[in-house]
Amino acid sequence: MDRRDIDLLKKIDVFGELDEQRLQKIAPLVSLHRFMEKQVIYMPSDPRARLYAIVSGKVKLAEVSPEGKELVLCVLGKGDVFGELCLFDKGPHSTLATAIEDSEVVTIKCSDLANFMAEDAALVKALGKHVGEKIRLLEQKLSELVFKDVSQRLAGLLLDLAHDYGHKLPSGEQVIEMKITHQDLAGLIGSTRETTTTTLNLFREKGLIDFRRREIVVRDLDGLEEAADRHSKR
Repeated sequence: MDRRDIDLLKKIDVFGELDEQRLQKIAPLVSLHRFMEKQVIYMPSDPRARLYAIVSGKVKLAEVSPEGKELVLCVLGKGDVFGELCLFDKGPHSTLATAIEDSEVVTIKCSDLANFMAEDAALVKALGKHVGEKIRLLEQKLSELVFKDVSQRLAGLLLDLAHDYGHKLPSGEQVIEMKITHQDLAGLIGSTRETTTTTLNLFREKGLIDFRRREIVVRDLDGLEEAADRHSKR
């Protein structure tokens, strides 16, 4: 058993709260993989066989239409887990998983993890908490799709990205350190690329955000909260 594998597991949300003894049992089951930017991790129709957890980098999950058009469902970062449906459903993947920047991902065979879960309630509880949080976020997204307009949804998404992946500058501005396209942003808020680009430009004109290279800079956090109808709610 490599000590490094235990240290990797501690960086993953689902495993981070488990004690050392449990991590020592799980560590031999872990494999580390490196994916380059834009490299596919798995495709729709690939068999569900492994649980994936991000050590570094970012991964997007997307639905793919018969014409090959992607609808981005979520963007995941360090500590996040995906592919966990393999524990409950042995069918093929329904989504496309792609690294949006160079990433390190650990994987565990679902059959091995299921055997461990059968003997350890702590891991079952940790995974249940993780699945519950995903359901909560999905409910929030559905609510916003129904009750908020594109401008509010985009402002809310930028706030979330700044919170999760933002780097604060001495000026107080926050750089969203993520290589994400306008098409990806559109998919995340249930809009079109054209409408999303127009709305981003409006935010820029209002001084809420700016563009630097491939990154988005949040210049006015309070203003963006008002645009998202979240003022004083965060």
